[in-house]
Amino acid sequence: METSQVQNKLADLIKNPTAIMDAVKNPGKFGLDYYNSLSNRNKQYLVFAGAAGLLIYGIILGRQNKIS
Repeated sequence: METSQVQNKLADLIKNPTAIMDAVKNPGKFGLDYYNSLSNRNKQYLVFAGAAGLLIYGIILGRQNKIS
């Protein structure tokens, strides 16, 4: 049931331009609502992807500081 709600929310963004404007006006609320509508497994995937991205970003910044 949660998956269908997430898919409906994304489909509404594509079909309804006012929904896109609402998301742009208040991205924090939209993002939090979207995150809360995810299943626990998908939330874990999102957290792990964010952690991996921060780790890679830190490695890249560290390499750039050594070159400079």
